[in-house]
Amino acid sequence: MMMSKKSGDNRTILATTSSFNAALPPLRQKFRLVANPWKRKLTEDELLALLEEHRPVGLLAGTEPVTRRVLAAAQGYLRVVSRVGAGWDNVDHEAAGELRIRVYRTVGVLTQAVAELTLGLILAALRSIALQDRMTRQGKWQKLMGGLLQGKTVGIIGFGAIGRRVGELARAFDCRIIYFDPQASEVDWAERASLQKLLEKADIITVHASGKEMILGPQELQTLGKREVILVNTARGELIDEDALHSCLIEGQIGFACLDVFGREPYQGPLCAVDKVVLTPHIGSYAREARQMTEEAAIRNLFSGLEAAGVL
Repeated sequence: MMMSKKSGDNRTILATTSSFNAALPPLRQKFRLVANPWKRKLTEDELLALLEEHRPVGLLAGTEPVTRRVLAAAQGYLRVVSRVGAGWDNVDHEAAGELRIRVYRTVGVLTQAVAELTLGLILAALRSIALQDRMTRQGKWQKLMGGLLQGKTVGIIGFGAIGRRVGELARAFDCRIIYFDPQASEVDWAERASLQKLLEKADIITVHASGKEMILGPQELQTLGKREVILVNTARGELIDEDALHSCLIEGQIGFACLDVFGREPYQGPLCAVDKVVLTPHIGSYAREARQMTEEAAIRNLFSGLEAAGVL
């Protein structure tokens, strides 16, 4: 019997992450998989168009906006949203609940990957590794004086699983760890602080908070005040005002910035022209081992949701 257009194809899965490769065999044994054709973060309209074209029963979601508008348009055929990652603030949970669309995420599997990238960015900033690589390739044999991670005060904004793991790794370098997170439980090796105190005391500030509400705007960034602070963000681009960050870097109020996430991706803004910046294209999960575990966990969640919905 031919399936109605409204109900969609209950053997189609749409994967909207920029890549999805490691765990394909379990999917292809049961479903037709449609991949993201642009291999980047989708806009809301692009996601709507793909859903309308393929009408999948399941969505393996990236960081694109899975809004009420998107979910309402997919009502009738989309049964499960399985996030390939730990964050899921890009999904409208209230709308999903009302529309009886199940939502899942992969918890814990990316903690080490993001924490290690964060530590790598900190070390790259301290020794100007990316800048000195560019200079050497250009024939400029100029040695820039760097600094040690040892003995630095590392301020962590957001002390969940990833923020805590970053703190544990930094402790191996004899760092003092302070953190701002009103909801986190206390540990005996780190000091809880207000955001203001963290901004005033930390030599290195790394952001691991969830949500989309801006934490470091112009006022907070001005607080750093010419202390050669290193600022790292591997969480959400919306948490930092990129324009204010650019101004502070140009004016010397911030020593160095390392960004893996941006308000709009792909990023093509003015920070690209600043030497004291390391920019990476949202690669927090792009460690081979972690990526495979994440995709496998997302597929398990997808199958569980489809089974609960009576599809499998």
